[in-house]
Amino acid sequence: MSLYPANNRSKEEALASLPISSISITNSVVVSGASADGNYSAVYRNSASPDKLISSIHPDLDTYHKLFNNAVARYGNRPCLGQRPFNYQTKQSASYYKNYTYNQVNQRKKNLGAGIIYSLQNNAFTNYNLESHRKIRDHLKNWLSYGVTTNATENTNEQIEKSASFIVSIFSANRYEWILTDLACTAFSITNTALYDTLGPDVTKYILELTSSPIVVCSYDKISTILDLKEKYPIELESIISIVSMDPFSTINNSLLAKASRLKVEISDLGQIEDVGASHPLDELPPSPDTLYTISFTSGTTGAKPKGAMLTQRNATCGMSFLSCAETHSRGRDRAFIFLPLTHIYERETSGFALVTGYYLGFPQLTIGHDKVDPFTNLIQDLRIFKPTYFSNVPRILTKMEALVKNLINEMSAEDAAEVKKIIEFKQLEHKRYDGSEAKNALYDNFPAYKSLQEAMGMTKLKWMQTGSAPVSPTTITFLKAALNIGIRQLYGLTESFGGITSTPEYEAEPGSCGSISPTIEARLRNVSEMGYKINDNKGEFVIRGHQIFKGYYYNKEETDKVFNSEGWFHTGDIARVDKNGRFFIIDRVKNFFKLAQGEYISPEKIENRYLSSNPIISQLYVHGDSLQSFLVGVVGVDFEKGLKFLNDVCGYNRIDMSSEEMIETINRVDIKKKFLDIINENVKDKLSGYEKLHNIHIEINPLTVERNVVTPTLKIKRGFASQFFSDVFHRLYNLEQSLLSEANYLKSKL
Repeated sequence: MSLYPANNRSKEEALASLPISSISITNSVVVSGASADGNYSAVYRNSASPDKLISSIHPDLDTYHKLFNNAVARYGNRPCLGQRPFNYQTKQSASYYKNYTYNQVNQRKKNLGAGIIYSLQNNAFTNYNLESHRKIRDHLKNWLSYGVTTNATENTNEQIEKSASFIVSIFSANRYEWILTDLACTAFSITNTALYDTLGPDVTKYILELTSSPIVVCSYDKISTILDLKEKYPIELESIISIVSMDPFSTINNSLLAKASRLKVEISDLGQIEDVGASHPLDELPPSPDTLYTISFTSGTTGAKPKGAMLTQRNATCGMSFLSCAETHSRGRDRAFIFLPLTHIYERETSGFALVTGYYLGFPQLTIGHDKVDPFTNLIQDLRIFKPTYFSNVPRILTKMEALVKNLINEMSAEDAAEVKKIIEFKQLEHKRYDGSEAKNALYDNFPAYKSLQEAMGMTKLKWMQTGSAPVSPTTITFLKAALNIGIRQLYGLTESFGGITSTPEYEAEPGSCGSISPTIEARLRNVSEMGYKINDNKGEFVIRGHQIFKGYYYNKEETDKVFNSEGWFHTGDIARVDKNGRFFIIDRVKNFFKLAQGEYISPEKIENRYLSSNPIISQLYVHGDSLQSFLVGVVGVDFEKGLKFLNDVCGYNRIDMSSEEMIETINRVDIKKKFLDIINENVKDKLSGYEKLHNIHIEINPLTVERNVVTPTLKIKRGFASQFFSDVFHRLYNLEQSLLSEANYLKSKL
């Protein structure tokens, strides 16, 4: 179904003025009763569309391809994609953004798509004994037949093989060429996938082999990775015959070109492929709603081999249509900053929404040639230059922002700090009055010290942010809304649901929920009595069904069967609570908890968020518990400058010449660490129970990295891997330094 009933509204009117307003979709309603066996709760749908689930904002706009082309027709001369120009000699980005208009991007994606097809069909290394190469040869003949139409649990390997084109792999950090390649694939019914930017060669090899991808479009620093894998696994990666560099051909050294030729791989750059397409143009090959848009591999927090979620054009259209109902369209000068990894579907959904509703999308500065970069520092630099209207975020970045803002306030004069705190308190109270309360006040909003917070964060034009991926503390949301004079939406979604399927209003009176269910989805709860969550208490596993749900895992029917029940409900693995307004709260993860020796259950994510939001000195935290122990320990990350300031200001050191190694060694001394621990525990004393507080810690500058395989690229902690990686640290914290807290303090903290 479309969002529209039968009427005469045009597709242009659809995006200009949706019939469902953002206010009317903020709640969910019950549409049917609990299951007969009592295992499942009533079914909830969005209150604006209780009688049906929608799949698009207009019948004529039922694919991402059509949505983008509609945007081109409406916003052709607006800026579309922009990035800071990069100097390949100095390895530095310019201090401004260069943009391409919607019309320019549209022409470039046509050229690129045609160029990919022509260059592959004329590649010297094609081998028609390979199915993926036969699909290249036959693409212009068979493109209309591609589509995933079966139910998820019915997908066989043979059906999967027939359902998609050859696979284009995209391998780079966020940049405008990423989106350009994605749009080109969509325009010509080519399925793509994304390779992990930082998870290492094993995952890259696994995805390339599973998809039999013949072509990789990547940044030039990834070319050697692909060639090394091809050399090491010549049989498994036989399909790879083309690498297209997003960076100029001149950046590729001769040894790589020689190696590629020896391995039967053609190398070109994006501009060359676009030129080929311009010289050999093709009419676009529009996908159907059932065409497989992308295979999105879950980063996962438990396994070495990620699962590839098969997502169709219909799934993509649902996600973008939902956000088009829930979120603000561009008014001509609005900008979206595309910061979160496009490898993951969350940012692909939100960037797609921005594209189809007329935003100007800006991308992070390139960091090629820089071995050590601080993404958060670069983020703030980019925000100050680009000045976005909105961007998507995750809780761990929000807590860093909260800590930075609090630190900025602490560095103000006493008079300014007092006034700013007064303004923040006023706004927090105003925000609580009702949904939609923006707490605007001309006098307060223009107070210089208050405005300086926005300026320092690069948020002078920011209207709202949205967060997803993991739970976030309501206090973090309320503080940032008030301190930065912005709205914040909280979303919930998964790779399997093409990202967000719930959203709160940007000014929710009582933050904490993930909002109402999308009009494209219906939801219910499942009893998880073994964890104490029962549908009679409006708590249970969050299960979902509808047009936005994926078609199954690529070549993995076993895992597909595990997550769908016989009625087609997808089991998310997340524990939710639903309130009287039909708003959902994600409160736990199935089996994502542990029990201490005294029998108390611990939710580590909640504890981590409390510490991070309350302690500006902490940049990272991983909380660990052991069922044989009665207290918690943790791995803490601190910034070098803040760690040095702590040693000087709190511990009496008078040193500015410490190396990072000496600082970390000093701050981990038992007497120094006890002072550090006392401070961070004091700051959460009213937010955590005694048994939830840390009793011993290990401190590093940046302990939780993707390279260590302890976090995903979206910074979710991979707890199983992290527990193993830090096992020696935890052994020491539990067994060698239990005297860090005095016995009296230890017993008191358990009360």
